[in-house]
Amino acid sequence: MSFALPIGLFIVLLVGGLKEPQVLTPIAKDKSFKIAVISDLNSGYGDTNYHPDVAATLKELATIKPDLILCAGDMVAGQKSTLTEQNLAEMWQSFDANVLTPIKAMKTPFGFTVGNHDAAPSFAKDRQMAKKFWSENQDQLGLSYIDKTNFPFYYSYLQNDVFLISWDAAGANVQADVFKWMEDQLSSETAKRAKLRIVLGHLPIYAIVASKNKPGEVLAATQQIKVFFKQHKVDLYISGHQHAYYPAQEDGLRILNMGCIGEGARQLLGDSTAATRAYTLIEVPLKDYKNFKYKTFIPSKKTEIKLANLPDSIVGFNGLSRRERN
Repeated sequence: MSFALPIGLFIVLLVGGLKEPQVLTPIAKDKSFKIAVISDLNSGYGDTNYHPDVAATLKELATIKPDLILCAGDMVAGQKSTLTEQNLAEMWQSFDANVLTPIKAMKTPFGFTVGNHDAAPSFAKDRQMAKKFWSENQDQLGLSYIDKTNFPFYYSYLQNDVFLISWDAAGANVQADVFKWMEDQLSSETAKRAKLRIVLGHLPIYAIVASKNKPGEVLAATQQIKVFFKQHKVDLYISGHQHAYYPAQEDGLRILNMGCIGEGARQLLGDSTAATRAYTLIEVPLKDYKNFKYKTFIPSKKTEIKLANLPDSIVGFNGLSRRERN
């Protein structure tokens, strides 16, 4: 089975109706499993610098103390043919110093998926450098791996009874062997016993921002992917690429389109609210894992983006996204 999947993640954040600044305090460990999600950290092509909100977000997460940190891709600024191996190495060194080292200092497990600027399918040099970097750090991420044969491009892990898959959705077309591997993983006894199933990939299912509202910027086989996720009881799909926060829900599948903490926040289609960077906390109740809720914040300001202030729905070229209600 071969499906084509576009590589875009939505990261447009709306600032309308923000709450007053509030102290971000972690929920007691005996009440919830807290997952922090960040995405799209990079700046312009080849840039080794990060927007100040990247450091601000990490500082806030160090205070919040989540149980797991996930990144939905685009950690460096590759995907340009003129970049040399030295350029790529310097970008990963900068990521190590500015992002991964602070996360390691938190002693918080860290999972990620590769984005188009990390390891685009048609950029062999980028993929080689990404593999080299992550292979050197594989055993320092604090993850309980289930299958890491194809790490860092696709792999599975179990954290606090949550079964997670990071799949290779750095491009619009996901390969048949990846689907076969996922089918085996999601059919395993470990996955069946898990209380929640999450898939993390860079490209989104639906377009929600203008610049990504076209083929190639989202996963190509929209309907087939939705059916696949439903058949294998995936509870949540997290994506990046679009630089806009928008949590949606369809036929039991929850979809979290992540905002960016790096350059280039984008507005949602059909919405006039100013775009802003953002990161999300997923609070998973230990007594009812599937009743998880989101809290999404603007870095530095510590103001929450309220769900009710997002559009009820967004119409993209490949389908309708409906905002979830809780």
